[in-house]
Amino acid sequence: MLSQKETIKRTLKMSLQVIQNYDWLLDLYVLDYFVDQHWEKLPLTWREAFYNMDPQILGNIIDGNFSNTVLPLSFLALMKTVQCLTITRQSLDKCAKKKLREISVDTCGGHPRLANLFLKHVKLKKRHEISLMAEVVYHTASQTNCNGVLDFGSGLGHLVRVLGYKYNLYAAGIESQTQLTEEARKLDLELEYTASKHLSIESMDNLKRPTHYNMTLSCHSQLLEMQLPDSMNKYGLVGLHPCGDLGPLLLKHFIKCESSKFICLVGCCFMKLTSEGYPMSEYVKGLDSGLSYPSREIACHAIEVYCDRLKKGDYEDLKIHAFRAALERILVGINPALKHAPVRSIKHSDSLTFERYCSLAFERLQLPLPSCEAVWARARDDLSQWRRVVIVYTLRLALAPLVETVILLDRMLYVLEQGLSCEIQPVFDPKISPRNHIMIARRT
Repeated sequence: MLSQKETIKRTLKMSLQVIQNYDWLLDLYVLDYFVDQHWEKLPLTWREAFYNMDPQILGNIIDGNFSNTVLPLSFLALMKTVQCLTITRQSLDKCAKKKLREISVDTCGGHPRLANLFLKHVKLKKRHEISLMAEVVYHTASQTNCNGVLDFGSGLGHLVRVLGYKYNLYAAGIESQTQLTEEARKLDLELEYTASKHLSIESMDNLKRPTHYNMTLSCHSQLLEMQLPDSMNKYGLVGLHPCGDLGPLLLKHFIKCESSKFICLVGCCFMKLTSEGYPMSEYVKGLDSGLSYPSREIACHAIEVYCDRLKKGDYEDLKIHAFRAALERILVGINPALKHAPVRSIKHSDSLTFERYCSLAFERLQLPLPSCEAVWARARDDLSQWRRVVIVYTLRLALAPLVETVILLDRMLYVLEQGLSCEIQPVFDPKISPRNHIMIARRT
């Protein structure tokens, strides 16, 4: 039976081979659909199968609900391969099964009148993430006999407030924007004011108040130079969706610093990774492991929500992708230098016509609308194919979880190569938080 490391290596090697075989699909930009003739890039058997397919049917197929539709064997094999290699994204809800803590009523987390204390100013998506992340961090801190936590990219401090006031951990938030840090301190005081109406003086005196630091992290040595209080001589690292190379930087600090006892990390913004952030493991560095910007960018999209919309037949607003692709052909026809011109987001509505869309786009580009009828006739012909634009985008998105798997397993293998333990758990609901895996590594 293969060891954990060997299983990961095998999965990484096969995943990268699949990605390399289908890089022609992953690297397609939807706005170039007509300019670069994306439909013609599909294998002939795929074109025949998907030519008149309703995207609703494809949504079910991508979601694993195969219909009676006859599909190419190459496509079926690809979908099965992706399914077998990809880290599961189905939330395991492990936190809910853990033994509940005994919490005193005279605490921020135990008083019935303070049940909503940590919800104020927090959006629903963030509430979901923070509640589950805090539970994982608390249990990991308990397992490693560690009572200090550093949260990087802490923003308004919502997570460190929960970790400090509710879970009684010494929590510090690291944030690069001074304005956010100042606002976090104000929210701390606001929370304490509310809590003081219901808790005893003794309980208020014993609160673990979070601290907030301003720092733009760019290298490992900055963390070593941080002046932390004695109460945090042992600490865990927390990163809830740190952008780009910040996640890998935290992993490297965890590996190199003995005072860091654990790390709980949720990835984000893979397209902003540089060679410093991927690949990390020595094994993957020795493979042909390149991941293009388009493939890393699409790996950050919400495939579950997208497939649900397709399955419900709720994809009319995706026509905006065909609008942008048809507009791109018009712009490149006027001047090749206008390729990928920044039109900025134009909000879709049921009443938005292509002509109105183009009028807004040309206005933003400060260009006159074309007057040639042939240009508009070709655009109308392009738009008649809008469902095939959706089909190609959907096929591309079906590969996205495999790219994310490679990035996550590379990080996990990097930790294992150092002789430390590491696991990846799909904790968040992927329909609420698409980057839903928490990487948990411990130093025993």
